[in-house]
Amino acid sequence: MSPTSAVGRDTKQAMRLNTVEGAYAVAAENLAAPYLGLFALALGATPSQIGMLTAFPNFMGNILQIPAALLADRQKDKRLLPIVGGYFNRSTWVLMAFLPFFFPPEQRVGIVILLATFRLMAANLGVPAWTALQADLIPKTIRGNYYANRNMVLNTCAVLATFLANFLLRLSFPTSFRLIFVIATILGITATYLFSRIPFDQSPPRQRTVVNGSYRTKVREFAREVRNQRDFTNYATSALVWNFGIMMASPLFVVFFVEDLGGPAGSWAIFAAVNLASMVLIQRYWGRLADIFGQKSVMMASGVGIVALPLMWWAASNTWFPFVIHIFNGLFWGGYNLAAFNLLLEVTPDDNRTVYVGVYNTLMGVATAAGPLIGGFAAEVLGLRPIFLISAVLRGLALYLFWRNVTNTSERRMRFGDLLPKNRYRNMENLPGA
Repeated sequence: MSPTSAVGRDTKQAMRLNTVEGAYAVAAENLAAPYLGLFALALGATPSQIGMLTAFPNFMGNILQIPAALLADRQKDKRLLPIVGGYFNRSTWVLMAFLPFFFPPEQRVGIVILLATFRLMAANLGVPAWTALQADLIPKTIRGNYYANRNMVLNTCAVLATFLANFLLRLSFPTSFRLIFVIATILGITATYLFSRIPFDQSPPRQRTVVNGSYRTKVREFAREVRNQRDFTNYATSALVWNFGIMMASPLFVVFFVEDLGGPAGSWAIFAAVNLASMVLIQRYWGRLADIFGQKSVMMASGVGIVALPLMWWAASNTWFPFVIHIFNGLFWGGYNLAAFNLLLEVTPDDNRTVYVGVYNTLMGVATAAGPLIGGFAAEVLGLRPIFLISAVLRGLALYLFWRNVTNTSERRMRFGDLLPKNRYRNMENLPGA
């Protein structure tokens, strides 16, 4: 029996449209966003400016998460902020294509950073509400399977977008990027329109309550409530270190490939396609493991591989080895991202999820802003390879904190042998809907 056999017809249709919308959104994002660093490099950006290109958008985009969550929590239709933010977010690509060239060359990178910051501010405006809507739409018992299948569709579209980007990047600059950004705008706006048509079965808006005391008192009361959610605070703490370690090095990989290894910029699109193809192939595998052994087990298994990725970059000495790195990158991140999203839905309380997601994303915004900023400036002093080693150490520390402090909600303990498909399928008979 299919895992979705117990789901109503209207919900199934909404889930399908949710997948189609995601396909357009991911195609738009993967057509343009991975090459923003290359665009900045072509405009003359330094490693520290590449760090700023990641740091400032992440920080500014995430400081709005808590106000956006509070606002969404009181709205009758939680789709409003994702829709408004989506239109502004996707429309910014058109400005990115043309606006920097109206300024002197020395100012163009700064304009790109400003536009990228505005884009992520608009995009993140609707993230808490979007996350809560996903939890309302997808039953908990089939989330692993549904998001694995959805991610397969999304990543397939992302691969196709990457192939298109690879073709367009062969054109002369800036025509190549202008075409990329314009097409991304069209795909993204289509995704936002489709999202507005999804009939989410939403929880009622939270009513304003009269609470005695100052704003500071209310903040302290909410902080006390958050501290009582031990799994949430432990998960957020480990994720804070994890994201800092990730973002300290990740934006610099493209700089290392182009400037240190001498690789052509067009090859970066091929690597992105390989990374996404690996995710497509591995999604069902990780999704089934998540449904059997829980999200934490999948995050631990895939997280060990992610810790090793910067070490592989540290050891890279030619332009073909990053091809191998991106294969493993897709295999490991395909599992980690799937399980991390599902675990966030599990550790946030149902009646106040949007605010918790806002708090979580705000904290992650600090980490993902500080990481590339510190990494970019440190790279100009120490070089790129030492930054990769530091990143590996921080990732390992974060994974240890996660393993030590976050509860495994599954009753089954995963062993190394369970990663083998033949052993995994033996456990499927007890899955819900199997």
